[in-house]
Amino acid sequence: MNPYRFHLIPSFILLFGLFFASCKSAEVTTTEAVDMKTAAIIQKAFAQKPTFTHLNIQSKINTDIDDVSTSLNGRIYIFNGKKIWVNVSKFGINGARAEITPKGFKAYEKIERTYIDGDFTYFNRLLKVDFIDYDKLQNLLLGRVFVEMKPADFQTEIIQNQYVLNYKENAVLKNNPKPGKYIQTYTFGADFYLREALLIDPHSGMELSVSYSNWIKVGKEVFPKNVKIIVKDKKTQKVELEYNNFTFEQINTPFEIPSGYKPNAILK
Repeated sequence: MNPYRFHLIPSFILLFGLFFASCKSAEVTTTEAVDMKTAAIIQKAFAQKPTFTHLNIQSKINTDIDDVSTSLNGRIYIFNGKKIWVNVSKFGINGARAEITPKGFKAYEKIERTYIDGDFTYFNRLLKVDFIDYDKLQNLLLGRVFVEMKPADFQTEIIQNQYVLNYKENAVLKNNPKPGKYIQTYTFGADFYLREALLIDPHSGMELSVSYSNWIKVGKEVFPKNVKIIVKDKKTQKVELEYNNFTFEQINTPFEIPSGYKPNAILK
């Protein structure tokens, strides 16, 4: 099967992470989780906002989608809050490109000469959820909280030096599913950076797991070096990103859907 099969593109965009090159990087210092209120934990987690303007990333992408395993290279550029640009290649040959803005998502692939031009319905279908927009997608890529979290809705316990926040309605939803309601568990390190997010649709049985590991400090910023996304539905789809090179430089990000390309049917 073609390694650039179009539905793989989102997997890259959904997981492109961050950088550490021209700036010196270092592992995040381990701290100890202490007993504190859920509201304080959530406040500290949401306060972990990147302050960069431009972010240029090179990554390795390993996917297992529809029983097809593929290894690719990805270059991701993020103009904080405004644009995510992605170029995907294999053996040095460019195969696909995407551009994401708050207005929507555009992408094309060269092998089958198709493109898509739509809104965030694409990513919500990919992740089997209904809440992804530009800001939440960028947060997902950067290892930040990508859902709304009200302190009154969660309870906290400390497990293996990590804060585990469980949605208070988890048990109720398991026995009485409600549309648009997810069973939710979020795990934060003692440093309040996100380690894992687990969302389960109790009605369909769909599971979305996003995990972050090997957090490193780059200048004044902190990012995960590894991101793993697993979607369990009728099949299990998996994407793993390894972020190998990070710089804070602005780069040229050309994007134009070539003439003669046909709409891809993925959004139909």
